[in-house]
Amino acid sequence: MTSISLHREGGFSLVEVMVALTVITAGIIGTISMVSANRAIMETSWTQARLGLIADGVMNELAVQFQRNGTLPVTADYDFEADPDNLGLAVLFTDNGYVPASSTLTIEAGASPIAYDVSLSLISPSGRRLVRSRNFFQKLKTP
Repeated sequence: MTSISLHREGGFSLVEVMVALTVITAGIIGTISMVSANRAIMETSWTQARLGLIADGVMNELAVQFQRNGTLPVTADYDFEADPDNLGLAVLFTDNGYVPASSTLTIEAGASPIAYDVSLSLISPSGRRLVRSRNFFQKLKTP
């Protein structure tokens, strides 16, 4: 009797290679999708932070003007580019890479003659909106 010895050569079969490539490809695609999702989240976060910086800068500048002059210019839609009241607010937008054209600043005299209501609405180029409101009151003067 002759024994037939089946000796298998070392290596991987075609099926094993295809399964391994499929698993590796799925891992790479998953990693790439996580990176792009993370980038979108970071971009949104960065946009909100920049809008917050602009809004805080505008409100702080108005607070300084109010403390200095005791009044604020009453306006329904402040023109940042023309800057008729010389507030210098447009630079806060350009320093952060935004255009103030899509933003609105409303300053109204309050119910009291010593108060002002300020509302600022900012819109980023991607369409995100941030609204800030603040009331300014003059210090009460004692006789």
